[in-house]
Amino acid sequence: MNRNHVAVGLAVACMALSSAVNATEQDPGEAGVRAAENAWSRAFITGDARFLDGLLDPAYVSVGTNGSPRPKADIIAAAKRFAEQHPGAPVQPLPPTSTISIKGSSAVVTHHGEKETSVDVFYYSDGSWHAWYSQHTTRASTS
Repeated sequence: MNRNHVAVGLAVACMALSSAVNATEQDPGEAGVRAAENAWSRAFITGDARFLDGLLDPAYVSVGTNGSPRPKADIIAAAKRFAEQHPGAPVQPLPPTSTISIKGSSAVVTHHGEKETSVDVFYYSDGSWHAWYSQHTTRASTS
């Protein structure tokens, strides 16, 4: 088998994998929300501004544990900085402790961490999920 056949085979395999991932992200159900969350994590860690721009609604805002709102542009800039400062950082999938609740064309994902609870609010439009709002809250100490 020559190099051209190998290159074509790899290109076809990559396209098939990309299509499978995109199909899952477009699912209007829980699988689609989960895929969107996982793709969001991957895009943030790798600094994929193009993906983040498409995922985050133009009016997206994230409110941090200190109560300060950060608009979409700040989140994309933070992703670029993170990727530059942490090349090759591992991407973590949506943890099993996160819950997804879907009501019509909207979804709420609640993340339960040791020190923080966060909520991501999505809406489904034009065949894909879009993040509209995130809220991060420090959990009260149990000790």
